[in-house]
Amino acid sequence: MSKLENQTMLVTALRAFTGALPPGYTTEKEFFLTSLTNMEEYLGELQRETLAEACGSFLRRLDARRVGPAEIDAFKAAVDHLLSNEDFRLVSAGMAGSPDFIRQRLSGVRPVSLLRAAKKGGVLHPETARRLDAVYSRLNFPALVRQVEAAPNDLAANAALGRAREEVAEYCVLYRVQAGAADTLTPFSLATVDAALAASYLLFRNIGKATGRAL
Repeated sequence: MSKLENQTMLVTALRAFTGALPPGYTTEKEFFLTSLTNMEEYLGELQRETLAEACGSFLRRLDARRVGPAEIDAFKAAVDHLLSNEDFRLVSAGMAGSPDFIRQRLSGVRPVSLLRAAKKGGVLHPETARRLDAVYSRLNFPALVRQVEAAPNDLAANAALGRAREEVAEYCVLYRVQAGAADTLTPFSLATVDAALAASYLLFRNIGKATGRAL
């Protein structure tokens, strides 16, 4: 799909995720996980396409010898929310190198994905853990887990997941409006949605633990 098509699919899926439970789904649990899986695909493609566009545009300027401090600053601002802190530091330091070195450095970068890291599990990178913890708390997810721990049954789990979708709706309110052909989600917007979905996946897993079984 094209970048605009991926964006349309992501925004449509996000609007559905933060709305009423659609017909055809009998539980919040099923809808919650299905929605996260679908949005992960659309978001991942958008992140890759956005990073590739930013790098491609900068390299074309570099080849044309039209890169100065202003262009470097603009490029760094464009990729700041698409890269991990480590990759961003490497890219920034690489700007002092030759055009071939810069091209080689950019060829190795990949977009950072909090959602992918959350789904992978295991010990998270400290930077990733810090960002996830901040958004997880901002969405009031710890309180939802405590509610399920107090009544570890399907009714409480479904109620918590429904409330979680309402929290995400408020957090991502600016990104649930369908954009036109000339509008694109910024790297900051993509990072915001990524963080919300990653926190949602962690909540889903923690509620499963609270009920004593995988959801």
